[in-house]
Amino acid sequence: MTSLPGVHRFGVAGKQPLLLLHSSQSNSGQWRSLITQLEAQFDILAVDLLGYGKAPAAEDIEPEAFRFTDELPRVLEAIVAAQWQQPITVVGHSYGGALALKIALEKPVSVRELVVFEPVAFHILEANEPARIEIEKIAAQMYQHDAEAATRAFVDYWNQPGYFDALPERIRAGMVLQAGKVTKDFAALMGEPHKLSDYRHVDMPVLVLQGKHTQESARCVAHHLLQVMPNAQAEILNCGHMGPVTHAPLVNPEIVAFVTKEHEVVA
Repeated sequence: MTSLPGVHRFGVAGKQPLLLLHSSQSNSGQWRSLITQLEAQFDILAVDLLGYGKAPAAEDIEPEAFRFTDELPRVLEAIVAAQWQQPITVVGHSYGGALALKIALEKPVSVRELVVFEPVAFHILEANEPARIEIEKIAAQMYQHDAEAATRAFVDYWNQPGYFDALPERIRAGMVLQAGKVTKDFAALMGEPHKLSDYRHVDMPVLVLQGKHTQESARCVAHHLLQVMPNAQAEILNCGHMGPVTHAPLVNPEIVAFVTKEHEVVA
């Protein structure tokens, strides 16, 4: 544990630093099995993003105004508090993956390598792209007054129809309480000012993981990013967008293999 609420530290101090960033409607606990596999080799920070897990809420920011610039300072504070001296490895999923891309692009800290599972950087999609239109419809549903209906639409979109209603009541209730932060997450993802061409500066080794059974919005984002990031490779796995949660035994070996081998940066 660290002194920052919602920031959890595992592994061995002095080993390779590893930052884990989770998806929307989740928390750092989604990485529990991955942490178990890597804690002997890494110094790990698993961060609950704002509004999730034990992190503070973001109640003082209007949903439409929320941006990654509101999310990022707390993550950087955790890194500073950890007193990491080496370039870091960053692993992110979905919303956390898009945030990881911002860190890798802007380099407020030195990034050694990056693993992203379906980073939903929707801001790189053109306004007239079918994938952009598709995800904007989902985002718009989050603004309705019925938080349960909004959450059902969001969860089922990323999983399958009926998924939300099949969850235990306690989990459904917790997700509904987080609907407001999901709305803010969408605002950050849509409102990020970086353009697709900017991501050519993400020049460290990158592994882009995708689910075979995912949505067009996530598939298109990954496709576009892979066209511009100079040192990226891709793997498509037999799962959906929530693979790191639903198919950890399938996803984790890919992450472990990538972050435990040496990489050469393409000049």
